[in-house]
Amino acid sequence: MTKIQANPDKAKQNRLVTPEQVEQFHRDGWCVVDSLFSTGEIDTIEHFFEDFKNNGLAAYDSGDKFEDIDPKKRQLRAMHPHRYSEKAKAWGLHPKVIEVLKVLFGKPPLMAQTMYYFKPPGARGQGMHQDNFYLLAAPSTCIAAWTAIDEANVDNGCLWGVPESHSREIICPKGIPDTSWMNYGDSHVRPFPRSAKPIPIPAPRGSTMFFNGQFIHGSSRNRTKDRSRRSFIGHYVDANTESLSVHYHPIHDENGNVMSRIAKTEGGGPCGDGVGGGIH
Repeated sequence: MTKIQANPDKAKQNRLVTPEQVEQFHRDGWCVVDSLFSTGEIDTIEHFFEDFKNNGLAAYDSGDKFEDIDPKKRQLRAMHPHRYSEKAKAWGLHPKVIEVLKVLFGKPPLMAQTMYYFKPPGARGQGMHQDNFYLLAAPSTCIAAWTAIDEANVDNGCLWGVPESHSREIICPKGIPDTSWMNYGDSHVRPFPRSAKPIPIPAPRGSTMFFNGQFIHGSSRNRTKDRSRRSFIGHYVDANTESLSVHYHPIHDENGNVMSRIAKTEGGGPCGDGVGGGIH
């Protein structure tokens, strides 16, 4: 796997992300950047998806509708909303997000996926995983841009991550999952490395967390009774990507044009067919 290489000149010229944040991203595998979306844009995204959940679309996990999913048992998330709405597509290609990705990738980014997590009170978390286990971007990995629509903290189920875990290759699952939250849902990181120490990563409303596709992360249960932990997420690959899991096509450049030259990976990648390369 080719490592992501930042563009130091762009990092110095870019006012949206500091050199310290870029350094943290490449050292620890993640960084949080404030205010790429305006307060008004965050309000608009929130209101849009409150309406979106009532539109009857089978746009959720397993092709289900919003009302078919019990969030205490399964992830309640809209999958690829940019395929249904030009507004969602525009948020996934937000110019400020794209500019930060150009710095972190060191080259132009391409959008492969969008998601929106509702995570209402009582909703379960998501087991520890690495995004590129599913996307299978090659020769380099992907980057996620995770924007907090609600303030995210330990109580309502913020992300947890393992610093420096992005230096690992993709971990292929072995054995039977245990009953801890770290193995809930689509976790493939088992057995969990003994040396890995997850830490909580709180995020203020409107901030965007960027993390490497090899970065081990997940989230715990929303333990509150009256607070959701909603988030809008995009997954991106760089312009030199040669192949990507078939589930993430079509791929768009920053202008919204479809990039058809990238090969569609049908199998499971390094972990074998039927294991990796699924919908995430």
